[in-house]
Amino acid sequence: MRFTSQINLIELDLDGYLAAAEDEMTQQVSEAARSWLRTVLRIIPTWSRASRATFTELANAVGFDLTFGPRLSRKDRTSLGLATGRGGLQVTPTSWHFFYETDLQYLAYNEFNLVIYGEAPNVFSRTGLTHPTPYRFQEAGLADFLSFAKGVRLPSPMPFIRGRRI
Repeated sequence: MRFTSQINLIELDLDGYLAAAEDEMTQQVSEAARSWLRTVLRIIPTWSRASRATFTELANAVGFDLTFGPRLSRKDRTSLGLATGRGGLQVTPTSWHFFYETDLQYLAYNEFNLVIYGEAPNVFSRTGLTHPTPYRFQEAGLADFLSFAKGVRLPSPMPFIRGRRI
């Protein structure tokens, strides 16, 4: 008896898939960062502009229009916020994330502590806060990020799979 068979070789264009995944996930992590910024900045005050300015580097990296609103203090402290805030995207072929960090002391203090008017290092004005302290903006941002991330998927590998007879 004679049997004939046909063998198909399946190939994955790994470089093509990784490039497509990097493009797609860079877009997704940028949108996640913009969503995170929208959530967080509803909490962060604009009193002297320093706290909001700490988000500038991340906002610039993801194409987010960072607004400050009216300055309520006598002194504009935007430069202090710019000097103490860092953020951006970090993308590798297998890892995509954004980061934000600051060492602006009173933003960190207000994140975790109840602020009482007039007690250093707290607010300088009774009307200077748009959100009561502690801010807990990190909790709100994390909830937003997790909600966004539930809908994110890697791109399908199907367009990068080829079959051929051997």
